[in-house]
Amino acid sequence: MILFNKKFVMKVSIISLLLFLVGCSNINKVSSNNSGSNTNKSSNNNTGSSTNQSSTNETVKKDTSNSNPKQNNEENNSQSKLLQDIKTLAAEGRVINCEYPVKLTNLYSVEEKWGKADSSNWVASAKGMYSTYSKHNVVFGSNKGERIFEVRSFDSRLSKISLSMVKRNFGTPQYDVKSNGEEIIGYVVTKEFKLLFVFPEPTKSVSDPLMRHYSVLYPSATANSMASDPGRQW
Repeated sequence: MILFNKKFVMKVSIISLLLFLVGCSNINKVSSNNSGSNTNKSSNNNTGSSTNQSSTNETVKKDTSNSNPKQNNEENNSQSKLLQDIKTLAAEGRVINCEYPVKLTNLYSVEEKWGKADSSNWVASAKGMYSTYSKHNVVFGSNKGERIFEVRSFDSRLSKISLSMVKRNFGTPQYDVKSNGEEIIGYVVTKEFKLLFVFPEPTKSVSDPLMRHYSVLYPSATANSMASDPGRQW
């Protein structure tokens, strides 16, 4: 009886030990698998996040780099179109924002539609009376007979056009003077009409200034044969 009990106890002990060892092995496997799975998930998530962020940053960079050149091209095209309009209308004696041409218009015609000028001043060096219509961004130069010989445009679009851009589109000016802090360049448009562009005089800090205004000039109407005055050329 005692021998039986000893054998029984020994068998139970061996079985318990085996079960314990098998259990530990399974626990280690599960732990190892969970650890590997978590590592892979973490690695995959980090890689995906990094890739997406990198992709987003590249897109932003591309959009930023492409937007400025496109905008610059549009502005250059717009300014070139405006200069072409200036040239085309000048051949008719007109400026871009005014229906009244030089030579064919007298000041009375303007006053009938636009009313009296905001101010009128005789400018001896320019050979005429200069009438300012601020609302229309226009100044008319007229002789003693009220004939308009010059129309100056102060259209706001002109302030985006540089000196170099005018020279690039019109070529070397036939007239180029610097006076009283301004540079004035001129071009012959037809036998009768000339163009004058007025800029601040270039400086070291501003080597390529923007336009202040421009005008279409009809020089013949500034002459005074009675006084042997040949009038203005520019």
